[in-house]
Amino acid sequence: MDFDARIEAVIRCMAKEGIEVLIACSDGLQMPDRPDPVAHLSGYRSLGESFALLHRDGASKLIVSPAADAERVAACPGPDFSLATDDLFGALAQALADRKSTGGRVAIVGIDALPHAMAERLLAIHEGSLVSYDETLYSATGQKTAAEIEKARRAAAIAEQGLERLLALARPGMRECDLAVELNCYMKSLGADDNFLMLCASPHNPAAMPSTNRKIEQGDILVTELTPSYEGQFVQICRTISVGSPRSELQKKYDLVLRAMWAGIEAIQPGIPMSRVCAAIDHVLGAAGYAEYCRPPHMRRRGHGLGCGSVAPGDVAQSNDTILEEDMIFVVHPNQYLPETGYLMCGEPVRVTATGAETLSAKTASLNILAT
Repeated sequence: MDFDARIEAVIRCMAKEGIEVLIACSDGLQMPDRPDPVAHLSGYRSLGESFALLHRDGASKLIVSPAADAERVAACPGPDFSLATDDLFGALAQALADRKSTGGRVAIVGIDALPHAMAERLLAIHEGSLVSYDETLYSATGQKTAAEIEKARRAAAIAEQGLERLLALARPGMRECDLAVELNCYMKSLGADDNFLMLCASPHNPAAMPSTNRKIEQGDILVTELTPSYEGQFVQICRTISVGSPRSELQKKYDLVLRAMWAGIEAIQPGIPMSRVCAAIDHVLGAAGYAEYCRPPHMRRRGHGLGCGSVAPGDVAQSNDTILEEDMIFVVHPNQYLPETGYLMCGEPVRVTATGAETLSAKTASLNILAT
């Protein structure tokens, strides 16, 4: 699917359901596991709140805030009309008024991401009920475009270079937060426009945590999620590093989590529900005696889609029956708390292919060892 095909698929759905205009909303806060319908329908990552309008005849408008973003939005090639303004709702009301109603309905996507007061104002602009269109939009257009796939490959390469930088810089006595800042700056120097980074170290991590002032120590287990975005497409790798030689128990348990990860990746096929991927991961860990740890509070999901446009197919979870399609991209990460070792992390970004899965990272997870 390319971008034009994505828009055509949405318009077909709108025509079938009698939708005259679709309003997509963004709060400007892009996250790797949360969809941004404005980015999905326009290719534009807004700095503040924004709206993208798509009419049934194919006409499109992009209205963003703040007004200071005018130069950047003018360069966006997708919409027929674009405007940066500090009067977002006035511009939206005018854009809707400029089009004569044909009696069709108005649909909306992403309103739940807006602050409550803004959502109320949006609902008040259009008299009558708005049709919720989130599920329809993403089920019809869950595949990545060829351009997004290439951006994902580039983001994966940046993430791997970030890991190499981590292994070169990290040492006992260094604060977690200082290491995190170094990695963020380095990955941005490689072309990342954003980065969702989790990094913490402890002899027994209870979970993945934001970095603190704590100093890394000999014998720590350092866990990290490296999640750079390249031109709006996020990718994530998850890694575990032993600070100094790992004890045999750590290597044994990490090998178990790796086997679970690969069981999930090898289960991926177009046409199957996402729940099967999660079940394959849980089966390996359950068979090893950790069935109790395959549910909350010890784990929440085994991976997730990667935005910032669509995050289809969503979470790698037993409750998710979304059918996998070729060119969907998500991360598979068993990331698991085990009582003997604490929280361990491994995870790879994958693309669904016609026959299985392509791993986007060139060097997949292993237990990294930091020489001290």
